[in-house]
Amino acid sequence: MIKNSPILIALFCCISLFAQEPIRYTTKQGLPTNHVYDIAEDANGFMWFATKQGVVKFDGETFKTFTIQDGLPNNDTWRLETDYRGRLWYFSKSAYQGYLMNDSIYKFSTKEKDLLTPRFYYKSTDNFWFYSNNVNTIKNDQIIDLGLTPDNYASFQLELKKKYGYDYNISHSFLLNPENKEIIFININDEQLLVYDWGFKFKHTTPITLPVENPLISSQFIASGVMYNQIGYIAYDTGVMFVDFKNNTSQFISFKDLGGVEKPMYFKCKSLANEFQISIPGHLTIFDYQLNALEKFTFPEPLSQYSYKDSRGNLWLTDISKGISLIPNTQLQTPIYFKGLKVQKVNGNRDNLFLGVNNKGFYNLNTTSNKEQSLVEFNIPHSEIYQIKKDSNQNQYLFVAAHKSYGLKNNNFHEFQIKTTKNNILLGGALSGGKDILYFNKSYYCIISSALIKYKPEDKYSKYLGSKIGLQHLIAFNNKIYAGGSDGLSVFKNDSLVKPKLQNDLLNVPITSLSSSNENLLVGTDGRGVYLYNEDQVFHLKETDGLSVQKIIKEEDTLWLATQKGVKKIGIIPEGLSESKILDAYYTTDGLLQDNTNDIYKQDSLLYVASDIGLAKINLDSPIYTQQPKLYFKTKNDTLSYNHAERDNVSITFALQDYVNQEHVTSQYRLLPNQANWTTTETKTLNFSNLSPGIYQLEVKAINQHNKQTIVKQYINVLPAWWQTMVARIGFVLLALLCLYLLFLYMKKRIQKKEYDKAQQEKRVAGLELKALRSQMNPHFVHNSLNAIQYFIQRNEVELSENYLSKFSQLIRLFFEYSRRQTVTINEELELLTNYLEIEKLRFEEKLNYRVSVCEKIDIEEQLIPSMLLQPIVENAVNHGLFHKKDNGTVKILFKQLKEDTYQVTIKDDGIGINKAKSVYKASSKNYQSNSSKVLYERLDLLNKSKEWTIKYEIQDLSDIDMHAKGTIVSLIFKQNIGE
Repeated sequence: MIKNSPILIALFCCISLFAQEPIRYTTKQGLPTNHVYDIAEDANGFMWFATKQGVVKFDGETFKTFTIQDGLPNNDTWRLETDYRGRLWYFSKSAYQGYLMNDSIYKFSTKEKDLLTPRFYYKSTDNFWFYSNNVNTIKNDQIIDLGLTPDNYASFQLELKKKYGYDYNISHSFLLNPENKEIIFININDEQLLVYDWGFKFKHTTPITLPVENPLISSQFIASGVMYNQIGYIAYDTGVMFVDFKNNTSQFISFKDLGGVEKPMYFKCKSLANEFQISIPGHLTIFDYQLNALEKFTFPEPLSQYSYKDSRGNLWLTDISKGISLIPNTQLQTPIYFKGLKVQKVNGNRDNLFLGVNNKGFYNLNTTSNKEQSLVEFNIPHSEIYQIKKDSNQNQYLFVAAHKSYGLKNNNFHEFQIKTTKNNILLGGALSGGKDILYFNKSYYCIISSALIKYKPEDKYSKYLGSKIGLQHLIAFNNKIYAGGSDGLSVFKNDSLVKPKLQNDLLNVPITSLSSSNENLLVGTDGRGVYLYNEDQVFHLKETDGLSVQKIIKEEDTLWLATQKGVKKIGIIPEGLSESKILDAYYTTDGLLQDNTNDIYKQDSLLYVASDIGLAKINLDSPIYTQQPKLYFKTKNDTLSYNHAERDNVSITFALQDYVNQEHVTSQYRLLPNQANWTTTETKTLNFSNLSPGIYQLEVKAINQHNKQTIVKQYINVLPAWWQTMVARIGFVLLALLCLYLLFLYMKKRIQKKEYDKAQQEKRVAGLELKALRSQMNPHFVHNSLNAIQYFIQRNEVELSENYLSKFSQLIRLFFEYSRRQTVTINEELELLTNYLEIEKLRFEEKLNYRVSVCEKIDIEEQLIPSMLLQPIVENAVNHGLFHKKDNGTVKILFKQLKEDTYQVTIKDDGIGINKAKSVYKASSKNYQSNSSKVLYERLDLLNKSKEWTIKYEIQDLSDIDMHAKGTIVSLIFKQNIGE
């Protein structure tokens, strides 16, 4: 709610700026032109500038310009506005208007592509409108108007004149509220706001309070608009009328109250989420939406036609012809004293600071009132200030300058007289100036030019101790006096200066400051940083190497150093003093006037830093120093993909978004999983090559001087070549398996072929062997048959002999015919066996009987059997089984089908049995018997090896089966392997 109180302006925090020079940006630094119209900050903290040559994005280091070539409708862009959705709207004289988001340009036009000139802007949390002869907004990717037309302006103006007696140009003195579709007119005569709806229908009035002189009577309209929270404004050249649409209240604030300006030439109002900023030349005022003035800034008008404060507290100033000026937030919060003067020394207590200004004098600064007071001004050229030190022994402060020295005790500031020597080695009379004074063991020790003297307060003269060029510092430590100068560290011994017994090169480095702790002498050097000394050893703080240290302040486990490279805070590591680390640092970017500091004084969280151009007061607890660096990648995607051809040229750029402190931020990176350790880099473009396919995580870390850090991540997807993909790998594995399988088949076929060839060879050999065996069997049969014929002839049985001979010749014919064949049919084998048995039956004179039985399932005309295999077995049954039997004997031959491809042949006789036959023929028939059986077995083995037949052979004495039975049984099971 707007408060109707003229006292609001008293709430301003008025800050006079330019304690330091602002940072300047012109075409030399990268701007496309020095003609800058407007400034805005987007939702990500980037700064944007509307210029005559395009819209410019700035991250603190580089400028990126968007022009017509990038899609901008007009390079001459004069206004930038942000909205709640994070869009950055741009406006120019063009048929197209639009916004930027994520570095992409979006632009829209009316259906007829009318030329638009946006002038006024209206915001709500949900919508954005602009005025160009009508109220426009974006809907369905097109600019549309809200139906407010100027056709009835003239008649409405006459109505207002008639009703209120006030004549003005209505087209330039009204406020539109698109959210509520209301029009506000100001009735100056009656000091009220006239509220009408979109169709110019009266709704109500709202009273306003104006100054007695009524500044609106002769004022000129400048601009109007509606901000967030339904706060509207109408700006005139004399001030601004604010209207609260929610509460129907209003308030007028004159520019004279805002900045002491009667009629500024330029006005701009920026509506942000929680505040709005009113800018006029030379002044910037920031309000909340209750119209409470929060801050006011004043700066030289030539640089600030328009000004803007960003979210980090930096101030941006722009002028149509002078580019951009930046006043860092650290400057805004850092009070500066004795600006432009060389403040050489500073010391003090809780209430007062004591300062030594070279060639000017000594001063007191009250830390509560910030009031400066001169203690003594001598204004003598080349009168350098050497010391402002506290003498705790005498409860006083000593002020030592080149021409005079002073003391401050019990608020009495007085000249400090240094007594001369009796023999006037020094200048005659009393002395006052010097380089250092030390009170120790009830005596004063003084460095006068290059001489050393000593005296007690009650002495009339001082004692001359000697001369040493370059001496400048004295300090008491461990009940001894140490001196520091251009030749390093010395110690007093029997009132003479000698070098320490300890041998160390650091002890000879020029000394710029001395301090002490309970354990060590703290020595600041010129270029070698700080070392800690005691009589036993020296500890060099390695991280301070390279620093020239003008002052050392010890606080518990920390040291504060004034150096030529800013102020450093050192964290002492008791167990490893030399490895003590720099924990914090402060530079000009943090508010110092110069990095080259002369002296420091610390009081709680306040740090006073003396330099050649003044004294800066740093608040160490300021949240500015706890902010983390803001890193970002200049790529739009979280994951970047590179194909196989690009993997040797992976280039990724990151940047630091910081408008003040780019210099004192260290960047490190690592690429996981390849790198576990961080690598420091001086460049912000990282190049990688020869990356294997896979997902990588690039981490970049920024560490600022306050040891605050941030890490950002970018994922890199290196795509494999087609032959490196999982599909290809699976394909290769399958192909390899296929090749192995084909190789296996090939090897198998080769092996099979070799085995086949070997089998064929063996088969041929077996055939030859079978023929040979048959050849061996043929004479055997012929021998037996001829014996039978001989037997008949001897008995003079001519007819029987002739019959026998006839049958024998027939059998011989069959024998010769079948012996040439590998196999015969069962029918042919039966014919051979029958002929043979008939001959044997004649020979045995009817004592031999035989019976042949064939299973009906066996096709004797088709089923084959190895030729000449059964006949020797039958012959053995007759000649060795039945021959020795006294009574008749019988041979039974049985063919039986077992399976489709398997049949059995059983040859059974009821002779004496194989067991007894072996005994009978052991002597007379051993050789024959063994040869006959051997031939049979060899032939059976060869038949089995030929792979054409599988034959199982078994012979058994029947008495082994049944003790009452006699005879022999032979069983053969035949399986013909067709196709194998």
